[in-house]
Amino acid sequence: MKPFLGIDITENKENEIVNGTEFITQKTSQATKESFDNAVDNNVELINKAKLPLPLRIIQGVCGFAGAIIAAAIVRQWDGEEPISTLYTSAPALFIICVVCLAVWGIIKLAANKKAKTVIESDEGNLTKSRLVSIVNSIYAELSVPSDAPDTDVLSFCYKVKDGEIRPKTTGLDMTPYLNVICKVFSDGEYLHIANVSEKYSIPLEALKRIITVKKSIVLPHWNKDEAPRKGRYKEYKLSVDKEDNIHIKPYHILEFEHNSEMHGIYFPCYELPVFEKTTGLKAEM
Repeated sequence: MKPFLGIDITENKENEIVNGTEFITQKTSQATKESFDNAVDNNVELINKAKLPLPLRIIQGVCGFAGAIIAAAIVRQWDGEEPISTLYTSAPALFIICVVCLAVWGIIKLAANKKAKTVIESDEGNLTKSRLVSIVNSIYAELSVPSDAPDTDVLSFCYKVKDGEIRPKTTGLDMTPYLNVICKVFSDGEYLHIANVSEKYSIPLEALKRIITVKKSIVLPHWNKDEAPRKGRYKEYKLSVDKEDNIHIKPYHILEFEHNSEMHGIYFPCYELPVFEKTTGLKAEM
C-alpha cells in the first residue's frame, strides 16, 4: 500500500517527493502562496519573540531531564515497604538536588508561559495572527473549499518498505516520523477532496474501499486544535501529552482506496475518525 502524503526513502534517503501528486486537481496561485509564506515568516518571528532567551531554555531542559532521572532512580530504590523518609536519610543530597532541579524547571516553565501569553495576546500578536488567518481563508476560497469544511489532521511521514511492509522512519533530529498536517476534508458527492494551503487533491468516492484501525501508539509533534487534547470532544480518545508537548495517540486509522490497480492509504489520527466516516460514508473496521 502507498501512503498518501508519505515520502518513500527506501532507495533514496534524500527523497522529498510526497506521494499523491497524481491526485492534485488544483494548486494555489504563486502570488497567494508568496503572501502566505510572508505571513508564516511573521508568525515565526512572533513565536521567537514569545520564547525565553536560549540560556534559560537550556537550563530548563537540563533541570527537567536531571530531575526526572533522579526521581526515577529514587522510585526504583524505594521498595514501598519502608517510609520514604528512610531513603531520604540515606541520601539526602539526592533528594535535595531532585527537588531543586524540578523547582527550577517549574519556575522557568511558568515564566515561559507568561511571556508567551503576553506576546501572543498583544496587539502585534493579534494583528499577525489575523493576517495569517485571512490569507489562509483566501487560499481555501481560491481552491473552492466550502467554508464549513472542517480543519482535519492527516498524517504525513517518511518511510521505508521492507518485506512488503511500510516502516515509518524518523529523519534528522525529529523525535517522531509522523507529522499531523492540517487539511480541509470534504466531498462533493463524486470526489473526496483533501486541501491544504498548497493544493487540492481529489479522489473518486467509488475508489474508496474501507477504513482500517491500527491499534498501535504513535506520537504527534504538536496539537493543531483550539480545544485541549484532553478536554471536550477529544477526551474520549484518551490522548496524552508528554513534557515536550508531544501528543501520544492510540489507535490511528487508514482510509484505503485503489487507483490503477494499486492500493493507497490516507493515514489519520483516531480523533479525526468522525470526519472521515461522515465524509466517506464508510465505517471503521475495529
